[in-house]
Amino acid sequence: EIAGSQARALLARGCSVDLHPRVFGPGDSAQTLLAKADVILAQRDASPRFHVIVRRSMADYIWSWLDDAARDVGNGASLR
Repeated sequence: EIAGSQARALLARGCSVDLHPRVFGPGDSAQTLLAKADVILAQRDASPRFHVIVRRSMADYIWSWLDDAARDVGNGASLR
């Protein structure tokens, strides 16, 4: 789960899906690449809060990538 004011900015660093609130909102989902891994992104609410669904074999890679990218984005995104 990725949440917070910078959640979209964090995901945009490695994803080509347009996550602008006018285009991608609560209840929307998309299959895409995130940092070279196949994922499904689902926006859960308007806070915004996203679920990232990834194959178990890629989970450590995605977690590491998100953790590194979150440091660059700053305090506006939390990972769970």
